[in-house]
Amino acid sequence: MIKIYCSLLLFICFTTVSFTQNITGDIRGEVVDLNSESALPFVKIKILDSSLNKGTITDENGKFVLENIPVGRYKINASFVGYETTLLSDVLVTSGNNSSLRIKMKESLTSFDEVVVRARQEKEKPLNKMATVSAKQLNMEEANRFAGGFDDPARLVTSFAGVTSGTGDGNGLSVRGNSPKSTLWQIEGVPVPNPNHFGEINGFGGGGITALSIKTMGNSDFFTGAFPAEYGNALSSVFDLSIRKGNPTKHHHSLQVGFLGLDVASEGPFTKKSNASYLFNYRYSTLSLLGLGLDYQDLSFKLNFPTKKAGTFSVWGLGLIDAVNSKPDTDTLEAETKWQYYDDITTESAKISTGVGGLSHKIMIAKKGYLKTTATVSYNSLDFNLSRLDSTFTSDFPQKDIDYHALDYRLASTLNYKFGSKHTNRTGFILTNQNYQFDLKQAGVFGSPLTTFAEDKGSSNLIQVFSQSAFSLGRFQINPGIHFLYFTLNGSYSIEPRLGMNYAINEKNTISLGYGLHSQVEKLSYYLSDVPVGDETEELNRSLGLSKSHHFVLGYDKMFSPNTHLRIEPYVQYHFNVPVIQNDYFSMLNLTNEFFINQQLVNEGSGQNIGIDFTLEQFMNKGFYYLVTLSIFDSKYVDGNGIERPTAYNRNAIGNFLIGKEWLIKKKNLLTANVKYTYLGGSRTHPINEELSLQNKEVVEDYTQAFSVQNPAAHVVSVTTTYRINAKKTSHLISLQILNVSGAKEYLGYQYNFRNHSIDSNTDVILIPNLSYRFEFK
Repeated sequence: MIKIYCSLLLFICFTTVSFTQNITGDIRGEVVDLNSESALPFVKIKILDSSLNKGTITDENGKFVLENIPVGRYKINASFVGYETTLLSDVLVTSGNNSSLRIKMKESLTSFDEVVVRARQEKEKPLNKMATVSAKQLNMEEANRFAGGFDDPARLVTSFAGVTSGTGDGNGLSVRGNSPKSTLWQIEGVPVPNPNHFGEINGFGGGGITALSIKTMGNSDFFTGAFPAEYGNALSSVFDLSIRKGNPTKHHHSLQVGFLGLDVASEGPFTKKSNASYLFNYRYSTLSLLGLGLDYQDLSFKLNFPTKKAGTFSVWGLGLIDAVNSKPDTDTLEAETKWQYYDDITTESAKISTGVGGLSHKIMIAKKGYLKTTATVSYNSLDFNLSRLDSTFTSDFPQKDIDYHALDYRLASTLNYKFGSKHTNRTGFILTNQNYQFDLKQAGVFGSPLTTFAEDKGSSNLIQVFSQSAFSLGRFQINPGIHFLYFTLNGSYSIEPRLGMNYAINEKNTISLGYGLHSQVEKLSYYLSDVPVGDETEELNRSLGLSKSHHFVLGYDKMFSPNTHLRIEPYVQYHFNVPVIQNDYFSMLNLTNEFFINQQLVNEGSGQNIGIDFTLEQFMNKGFYYLVTLSIFDSKYVDGNGIERPTAYNRNAIGNFLIGKEWLIKKKNLLTANVKYTYLGGSRTHPINEELSLQNKEVVEDYTQAFSVQNPAAHVVSVTTTYRINAKKTSHLISLQILNVSGAKEYLGYQYNFRNHSIDSNTDVILIPNLSYRFEFK
């Protein structure tokens, strides 16, 4: 396989030698007001490059195009009377695809005729201007370029301070010591189900790799705490993603093949005279061909229909299908003698389907703001079966059978209105109708037939209303807001104040403060499941209240130069009203992927995360960039016994160092190389009762000392190198990404060795290489 790719690379290099001149691309985009998002006509657009004299102005709809730009990276300057001059740096121009920009300009707080010139692009700030702390903007191009990104936005954010997903076995995000299930995933302003492949198996809130393609996702935001009032039903973090619209003037296509599978994407106008456009991306994996027993495919799309007076309508969607087929290895005659652990003789099969479709409408209001309304339908299902061979390796006994279905309907609407240069308000609501059906069959002891443990179904509604404002008062900005959440099933509600403030000491130094009260509703099945009570069952958890958390964040930002940024954020998170089981170590703060809890839960638990995040970043400048992060934290919880313990996600320390360089070869090709080193404090496990484990021939954990064992720290190294060859109207991208090239171990607890009659440490090494080739053409 590698020889084939190397031969293909040499062929491409030789066949593109003749295209060494006049290799160009286009830069297209639109310019809008930062707060109202209304189009800005007659804005001056200029490329800041001494060798080029390229410029234009936006039309009456705020659109512009710069044609025949030599391939490479450029700085784009936008200036307009009454607005602060805006700079976009590192705009990539290739021959196989047009660069598409959306420039947001901020109205000047000074006199109308005075133009304030900004010397740099504020890359350290999120897209959402209502956020003041713990927020980071995602550039989807970095998911391919950054080591460890692996074309996965969820893996990309593990380079951010306070965020980890382990050594590489999954992309479930633990943020500041919280469970991945506490993360809110949102697309186009609406909450969506877990959009990750193999998500419900590996854990709630994460999975193996995201179904979100970097070819369809636009630049987005990630929040690690104290997020603005428009986000609710989340305790730890928010992934706010957008699907970009397709190119309305020209067609672009790409085809990619690699170790992970096939990838096809296309975008363009429906007709030459129409501004309507389409965008789609389809991926199909070939992991099963590598003997991994995994298959996945996904499709994402957006259809955009602008009108002259009725606003813009868009239809968008995301769908994914996963299959897991894992069986005992019987490839050799000696296989039976090599089997040592129950996992070796276990058969696992699963089918996972997730889909969300949305219809959105956005209309501008008197050039002062917009009203955006979205209706969605989302579906998630899991069919999971587990069986195991007996001690003679001849009979296969079923162990577990899960059949889970969830169907949600949502209607969301947001009014964003700019009252003036100093005040913008954003008010809206989200209405959710939740439905589920859940069947669980399980063997009480090995060899016994499957017994129905749960057979439930139900529905409920969730109502969320929010309002927030941004006030700009010279060097001082304040963003107050409030979020209201009401769970109709049992009448639980939460009134949540939010506040963000920052003060610009000078052009290089800013201090910030953020506070928020946040709450979360658990899976509907936990409330409506029948819990055994004597010879009968009851819905003992129907009246369970909401988990809640206070977030406090203090921030300091310093710009050492236009391209070098330092951020320091100490924080405290206090969780309360957390569901626990009385006289037990269990807490919802540690939940991973348990679908069924057959005991009564009470809102008597609590927890506290305290830490500090450091970020030092050199944005790309002359092809060079780096990112250094360090997070030191302590994450604890109080269980149903009133005992304070470390949480399952209390690694205590996480650090990243990423460095990269990009070179322009022969004035037309781009070579990039970067490496990422990650230090991960040890994961947490329970100690084992070895005597009882050997007696029962299975691992028996000592829950009286829950999560007291910290595994050794991991040192993870990942590398990425890409080479882009630009030819006339086409480009070729060869990429080599290796995740965990250092072979760091993931500690998974313990397992019983039935050959040696011993208890062994359960570790795994996830080393994932992906060599791929992408062909882009117009």
